[in-house]
Amino acid sequence: MTRIFDAATWGAELCAAGDDVLAGEVSLREESLRRKVAFYLDAAGLPVCQSSCAPSEWYSTLVTRMTSVVISHGRAVVSIDAALPLHSSILDVAFPGAGSDGSMVDITVVDLSRHRRTLHAEIPSYLVVTGTIALALSPVGSAQLTAPRGHETAIG
Repeated sequence: MTRIFDAATWGAELCAAGDDVLAGEVSLREESLRRKVAFYLDAAGLPVCQSSCAPSEWYSTLVTRMTSVVISHGRAVVSIDAALPLHSSILDVAFPGAGSDGSMVDITVVDLSRHRRTLHAEIPSYLVVTGTIALALSPVGSAQLTAPRGHETAIG
């Protein structure tokens, strides 16, 4: 089954390529393995180091690693190695490198600050802790949608 990623949700053109997810020519799984820290994707699908972003900058896609996964009774709790923007919700989730055959469950994502966000989405039948996760984010509350102007792509 081919996964379609809506650019309006993800903020960049993404497509499934086998078990991986690509942003243009960038493999999200390979880019995540190459970096030591989480990264965002800009509108062109280019990686932007999360730690180099100003708090006022907004990106719709965050890619990071999972640090723990617990699946039980139709629910999943996934801890990630990144902090989610404080005023954000999660619209969708993808697991580059894990395939797409799985079941729909409630997924609670726990970030480094122990903040929790829950969504109902498909989770692959097999996940590897330290595997890659991509999150489609949406601003809520007082968050502003400001498009960053001229940034440097930093490797973390």
